[in-house]
Amino acid sequence: MLPQDMFAVIAGAGALDLLQENQHNFKRLGPVPTPFGLSAPLYRTRIQDAHFLFVPRHGEPGEQLAAPWVNYRATIYALREQGVFRVFAWSGPAAVNLSLSVGQYVLPHDLIDDTRGRESSFLKGTDLGAIRQHPVFCGEMRAAAESMLRMQGMAYEDHGVYVCGQGPRLETPAEVRRMRSWGGDVVGMTLVPEVFLARELEMCYLSLCCVARHAEGIKEREQEAGELLGGVLEQAEREALEDARRRLLGLAASLSRALPDERQCTCGKLMEPQREAGRLGEDWHTWLGRP
Repeated sequence: MLPQDMFAVIAGAGALDLLQENQHNFKRLGPVPTPFGLSAPLYRTRIQDAHFLFVPRHGEPGEQLAAPWVNYRATIYALREQGVFRVFAWSGPAAVNLSLSVGQYVLPHDLIDDTRGRESSFLKGTDLGAIRQHPVFCGEMRAAAESMLRMQGMAYEDHGVYVCGQGPRLETPAEVRRMRSWGGDVVGMTLVPEVFLARELEMCYLSLCCVARHAEGIKEREQEAGELLGGVLEQAEREALEDARRRLLGLAASLSRALPDERQCTCGKLMEPQREAGRLGEDWHTWLGRP
């Protein structure tokens, strides 16, 4: 089992409610000041015998931010400062692939960045950001997650291309057709630049997606007035999504217990060539550009 604070969960909309509803043992640490501004609030939580940090990436009720305005750099910096070297990210994207259903889990293996203007690097103003993005997501964490999902009898899709849109609006049907032509399977708004920033700080990062709806134009649904995202979900889909959501904290705890202390992946060595060339020191704090 990983020591406390080496594992973090970054979660999407509604996840903080889930943490509080289930009355898990948690302590609010709050937002952390960083050179890039305040992070999202951090919580230290314990589920069964698993300890980890929990981060609602959009903030807390009354102070929530839509995806384009989340301070991704501050949150990843704050986690690294806390000693985190593995990040498990939850996301609730929309299905672009016709074969995916609401409430289904997807472990994306690749992504497409369709965002614009987001601060996507800690290495701004330098030439140090030429980092390979294959694989995008940590292979060691992926293998552990697949083993965990199989052992628990959970249905999931083991591959998928995540298209990250700019938001905050939803995609148009024509944009969804374009995403399908690119080979996209799901569309969301949050994994970019989060995963790229984690990789710059040599952190392992894995996303588990839970399909929250079908992308516009995949299934024709009439707009319903007076309801957020009115008409996008049928009752059976709402129930499937809620059931899948409620399993996520337990899955995170199981994954944190399954991971070994010592990493065997390449994530922790991504900047090694720059260190060996004398262009970077051992202290990661000295690597960073500034806003």
